[in-house]
Amino acid sequence: MEEMSLFQLLKNRSYRRLWSAQVISELGDGISHLLILFLASKLTSNPMVFGYILIARHLPGMLFGTLVGPLVDRFSKKWMMIGADLYRFVIVLLMIAGQSSITLLILLIFLQGIGAVFFEPAKSAVIPTIMRKDEIPAAVSLSQSTYMMMMIIAPSIGGFLLLVDHISLIFILDAATFLISALFLLGLKLDNREEEKRNEEAGISYLISLKQGLQSVTSNRFITGIFILLTSAVFVLSIVSANVYAIILNVFEVSQVHFGMMESLEGAFGILGALAVPLLMKKVSNKALVMYSFGFSGLLAAVVIPVYVLHTVVPLISLYIWMSLIGTTNPFINIPLNSMLMQGVPEELLGRISGILTTCFNGSLLGGLLLGGWLASLVGPLWTVTAGGLCLIAVSLIFPLSKFYGYLTVAVSTPENPERAG
Repeated sequence: MEEMSLFQLLKNRSYRRLWSAQVISELGDGISHLLILFLASKLTSNPMVFGYILIARHLPGMLFGTLVGPLVDRFSKKWMMIGADLYRFVIVLLMIAGQSSITLLILLIFLQGIGAVFFEPAKSAVIPTIMRKDEIPAAVSLSQSTYMMMMIIAPSIGGFLLLVDHISLIFILDAATFLISALFLLGLKLDNREEEKRNEEAGISYLISLKQGLQSVTSNRFITGIFILLTSAVFVLSIVSANVYAIILNVFEVSQVHFGMMESLEGAFGILGALAVPLLMKKVSNKALVMYSFGFSGLLAAVVIPVYVLHTVVPLISLYIWMSLIGTTNPFINIPLNSMLMQGVPEELLGRISGILTTCFNGSLLGGLLLGGWLASLVGPLWTVTAGGLCLIAVSLIFPLSKFYGYLTVAVSTPENPERAG
């Protein structure tokens, strides 16, 4: 089979509609995220409010991810995504009424997160039904580069809209992105086998379906390996990420202008990294690439103190380089991991496994963020990030020696499948 470029993927009509829905909804997410942070800073002077917002975003995934998984495998993934978009459309409109109350806003953020709990596993489960296995890395790469691009574009648009000083209008525009996303998904055509598998799943009770998903975590060696790796690595990464912004703003004391430029630069290098990953994945196995990337990310975190020392001598240059390398490295973790998940998990289990992973991922994330914040209060953010980096290096060195590393092997075939070609 000929190698597929990222843009050739868009010739697949179903994937093109899924990607278009992602572009629109992530644009709205980025704008609303900036708007909510702005409102929070105006409504209260309590610095903990930003932590509450973060918890409200991730708590639904931890609480409901596992429970939603069987529903993704049981019902139409297409209509579940459309329903989640329409639900979030309503929730964002309700934020217009709640814009003067930080408590109500945080509650609505939590409710909006429930919609994401339904949407994301369904999206992950639908990709293997419209793509061949060998096309999945390129599809994940395009999705990741799109996400990084929206990280640059959305805050810029959001900042411009804030100048208009019409908060309700911005919420209306954000809500409209979910409605447009749902319209794109209406034209999504799935593999006929998805209907057959859904009919088979409908004959099994919800509890049995849930039990099958949970049992597969221990009975399927590949899934076991993915879970062990993700829960440990995400926990350590979260300890680091909990303190990165505190270091940039409070330790390095960069201005708002430079902070915005660094965020944009991180996103730009993330796009370049996402475009480069599929090329490297042809030469290096996914699991090896993930280990190298974890190790390099740990190294970047571990050298934060030397970066700070250089910053005191020659301001900003070392920090710009550091942030650029962080942006470049992130796709080298996300894309191989997501590709392995979509290629290695049986399609009939992908909804349940994605849901369970959502629970574990968000639980590890919140645990790492809380621990990172607590450690920073004891020893400071610089030493906390350094320690987190050393732990991440340890994960990258120790995990390949374990039996779980051997489990992370995916067989990828390239059969001709006209039903998935467009």
